[in-house]
Parts: sequence; C-alpha cells; structure tokens
Amino acid sequence: MGPSISKYAYAVSGAHVYEKSFFRKGDMDKLLAAPSYEAVVAILQERGWTMPDDTRDSGKILDLELSRAWNWVLKSAPDPSIFKVLILRNDFHNLKAGIKCLLSDFDVDQQFCKPSYIDPSLMKEAIETHSFDKLPEPYSKLGQEVYDLLVRTGDGQMADVLIDRKCLDEITKEVAASGVELLEKEMEIYTATCNIKTAFRAIKTGKDSAFLEKALSAGNKTISKEKLVACADSEKKMEDLLSYLSTTPYSSGTKYLSSSPAEYEKWVDDEMISLLTPTKHSPLGPEPMIGFYLGKEAEIRNVRIILAAKQNNLPLDVVAKRLRRLYE
Repeated sequence: MGPSISKYAYAVSGAHVYEKSFFRKGDMDKLLAAPSYEAVVAILQERGWTMPDDTRDSGKILDLELSRAWNWVLKSAPDPSIFKVLILRNDFHNLKAGIKCLLSDFDVDQQFCKPSYIDPSLMKEAIETHSFDKLPEPYSKLGQEVYDLLVRTGDGQMADVLIDRKCLDEITKEVAASGVELLEKEMEIYTATCNIKTAFRAIKTGKDSAFLEKALSAGNKTISKEKLVACADSEKKMEDLLSYLSTTPYSSGTKYLSSSPAEYEKWVDDEMISLLTPTKHSPLGPEPMIGFYLGKEAEIRNVRIILAAKQNNLPLDVVAKRLRRLYE
C-alpha cells in the first residue's frame, strides 16, 4: 500500500516554490555562453548557490547544491524513508570507492558521492579500520566480502560486479516496498538500463553466461535476465543481444551502445526525466517531491558538464549536445 497522498500537500507546495529557482533551458544557454569558468561560478552565486572556499573545486560546488536539495527533502517530507532509494547508489559507490582507495593509497574523500544515506565519515572509518560491522546491512557483509576478495585476488572487476549487482537488487527491493508507482517506474528504467549496459560490455569483452549470471540483477519487468544471459553463449552473441534489445522498451536508446556510450547515458537520463512530467504540477502525494529531487539532479548534471567544458575549453556546439533534458 502506498503512502497517504494528502499528508504531502504542504511539502509539495514547498517543492513547487523551491523549483522556481531551478535553471530552465534559457538559463543553461546563458551558462553555456558565459566566457569562462569564473563567469559560470558568478552566475551560480547570483542564483543563490552556496560556494566552497575554493571555487575552483567544481565537485564541491555541485555536492553542496545537491545536498542542500536532499536535506530539504528530508526536512519536508512526511515520510523521508520513501526517498532513500533515490540516493542508494551513492552509498554503494562510496563503499566501492572507499575499499579501492584504501588498497591503492588514493584519497577517498575526493571519491565519495554526496548526498548519501550513510554518513561518509562512518563509511570511511569502517573501511579504514576494517570494521565493516559498523555499517548497516547489506553494506557490512558486502564490504567485508569485497575487501577479502580484493586482498586475496586483486580482481577489481569482480569486486565491481558484486557491489553493482547488490546495489540494483537493493533498489528493486526498496521500490517494491515503497508502494509508489512512479518510483517503481523510474527505478525500473534505471536498473534495466544498467543491466543492459553490463550485458553489452560483458559480451563485447567475451564474458560467458556464468559471468553474466553473477553480474545481472533480477526482478526487472521490462527485460529478461534469462534472455540477456543466453546471448553470451549463443553462436552470434552480440547480434543476438542487439536483436533482443530491439524488442524491448529501450530499443530507441540501445542503438547508441555500439556507437556512443555517452549518448546512451544521455538517453537514459532523458527518459527518466520525461517520466516525471505528468505529475510535476500535482498538489498531492510523494510524486512531485520525487520529481523535485530528480529534477535537481538533472540540473546538476548539466552544470557539471558546463563547468568541465569551461575548465577544458571545449567547443560550445559539442557541449550543447551533451546537455540533458531538464525538469520543466
């Protein structure tokens, strides 16, 4: 059973007010046309974005803005636990990054994603002291398993497989428990397209069905894990995979897998945003708040692309093609 929609009225009203500060396409065009990185930062400051001491740290700028939106959701939502699934992948990323950084002497603080459900300081402490039992499940058992695997074999790819698969499994479980149809649809797209990307890469690099059986999550309604796995052992492999994908709801996006992985990622992001539009102006329920947060994520992605472009002097026409659809 889903959440009571009426109790969200006040929070949704606040979300609609907050969204007035979101960047629209014209605003993105202005950022894109700005003459320098510093000019983009100045525009962000004018729009009320909080700045770190070092404004050259674009990652910190974006983390602060997205965390501000997430904290607003936590403060405003009648049942914040419903929205946990929206940032779940950050915690799994942090577990993966933390363990790999520990074993390779990289600075883990530079690799953590924010916002996260588990405090980064707790994640860091648990990993650095090998005290994975300080973490809640499934991170505790998974962290110990991955750490032991890397120490014993150094198999970074299998470590990625274990964490990424568990992440998708947990997302599927969380959305099923939420009772929110929009969340289920959004995360179905996310998990299915992640599985598709994994299958494509695995078959391209000659992995067999046993590998795919471990790597792919179960529970998708729009694709068949069994059919993806079977392609790895078929005679034509990639041809069979692409043929199967052409029969799925993702056919218009999977055509980019061979030619441009970046275009595939953009297509996925745009599909997820387009799904939010019908509930954008609803006065009730958790759906507008889901749209609010995912809309802010879309904005952040575009600002990230623009800031990186300014830092690297990339041509405007190239950058413009990379920008994602906005929540508007």
